[in-house]
Amino acid sequence: MKTARFTLLFLLLAGVAGAGTYAKVVRHTTSRSAEHVLTVLMADDQTCHSGCKYEAPDLKQRIRLTHKSTEKSWYTWTWISTTLKDTKFFTHVTRLDKPDGTILLVQRLVGKDEAGLRAELEKASGKSSDGAFDSGKTVFVVRKQEDGKTKIVQDITLVASGMIDMFAGAIRDGIDAGTAANIRNIEK
Repeated sequence: MKTARFTLLFLLLAGVAGAGTYAKVVRHTTSRSAEHVLTVLMADDQTCHSGCKYEAPDLKQRIRLTHKSTEKSWYTWTWISTTLKDTKFFTHVTRLDKPDGTILLVQRLVGKDEAGLRAELEKASGKSSDGAFDSGKTVFVVRKQEDGKTKIVQDITLVASGMIDMFAGAIRDGIDAGTAANIRNIEK
């Protein structure tokens, strides 16, 4: 009996100690302009779960911080509320305009290993951070095509460990819901 308990405990701890990587790439072409697409993707104060201009599943609030903000680089604070967990986190956003007209919008989660930066952002914003994920990055590639349409690529990667990684299905469902909402918002 002790061996069975030890084996069960070992298996549970092994699952908690490991880290899962969740990735998805979504491609979409729209007749909307590249400017419209970027306006939607950067509409932090107009996006939430319900009652806002743009929808984002489980999003209670997202605000753009003024601390360390420039035209091409800024931080956001996000509050997500799901049945699994309420989580609040910071993201570093950068915009890169390439010579060929392609625009990259990179959103990088301020990770658990960046305690100093998180403390600085908490102090500057008055907002707390307790992110559920170890790391995460979303890259939006926005490119106007010769036919006048706009091509969008969403490339998302999240890394989770600990208890949250035990809910892989919910994490994948959340990524799917978020990417689908982005496309619906762009097409409004």
